[in-house]
Amino acid sequence: MAEGKYFFNGRDITMNMCIQIRDVIDIIQKETGMNFPDATVAFYHSKTYKALQNTENTLWAESAGYIADRYFEEQKAESCV
Repeated sequence: MAEGKYFFNGRDITMNMCIQIRDVIDIIQKETGMNFPDATVAFYHSKTYKALQNTENTLWAESAGYIADRYFEEQKAESCV
């Protein structure tokens, strides 16, 4: 991966990733009432975000709703520990 770029099968998917990240953060804000900076930090520190960074698993190709659901499942599982 070039610095600051995301690729899948040799194609630059950086714009797709940025849109997905923005949309997931929007969903987190709506569901939790967090402001943008707090929702962003929460998402960036999640396992879901780390999984999203691995472009080979194609999570980035799923809907923002699906990715957000994974994030919320992760948060729920962590709160039960």
